[in-house]
Amino acid sequence: MSYPQDGSLTADEKLWGMLAHLLTLLGYVIWVGQYVAPLVIYLAYKDCSRFVAFHALQALYFQLILLVGAILLTAASLLIAFITCGFGVILAIPLALAYTIVALVYTIWPAIEASRGAWFELPLAGGWARATLGI
Repeated sequence: MSYPQDGSLTADEKLWGMLAHLLTLLGYVIWVGQYVAPLVIYLAYKDCSRFVAFHALQALYFQLILLVGAILLTAASLLIAFITCGFGVILAIPLALAYTIVALVYTIWPAIEASRGAWFELPLAGGWARATLGI
């Protein structure tokens, strides 16, 4: 992995890189907010800052990965609940809690790294964003 390391990141770039991740938390308040915020930031900065574009695209891709994970987790929970005549719902509670904790950690951690000016890469989403931007 090689990223541009010229050290010329501005405070605004670091701020918007961080906000690209943190604004995905809008999804807990506003429907589809977790997708709209990083998409708008990406579209605004894709030609201005590769750093901000990378973090915004990575945040967007991570939210899409979380969406697929939620769909699969829900389907599996429903199947287990059906097979066990409803007793499998007990398993869904800790799975949903673990899913939420992972989502929060992998939203806040890259935000902190972006605020420091780091080209932090999330598993799956980071490589996908890097490939999309040609970095």
